[in-house]
Amino acid sequence: MRLIGYLLALGTSLGLLLGCSGKPSETVGQQVAPQSTICSIIGKHVKIEYPEMKAEITYSSDSTLHWKTIDQQNVTAEGDEKMSVKQVGDSLFFINWIEQDGETVSQVVDLKKQIVTVFLSYHDPNSDSGQRAGIPFEGKLTFSD
Repeated sequence: MRLIGYLLALGTSLGLLLGCSGKPSETVGQQVAPQSTICSIIGKHVKIEYPEMKAEITYSSDSTLHWKTIDQQNVTAEGDEKMSVKQVGDSLFFINWIEQDGETVSQVVDLKKQIVTVFLSYHDPNSDSGQRAGIPFEGKLTFSD
């Protein structure tokens, strides 16, 4: 019995490790269920096309990410941030971080639909809402190697 338990645990662990490849399945003719573990976003490097900028994000670990943006004038910004991530669906993640300049980024990342919905909050001294303002926007996600 102990051997059977060990083999089951080993098989489950191996399945989780192999399921975290970060690439969509290439199975033909079969419906494959979306991954249901947080590992399906960790380690991913993605490119996101927003209406006014392009972004590249690497979700390095379950608590850190690296981002880089290029706006329409080719101005580049980048940083390494501590993030919070919560899986809210089979392929849906809520991710939040606060950048060095105080901007707060909240993302809903849909790996299946390859859409990222963002709410960006920033300091605005003219705002009646605690001197903060925010803008929502949406972008198209592509997986990058």
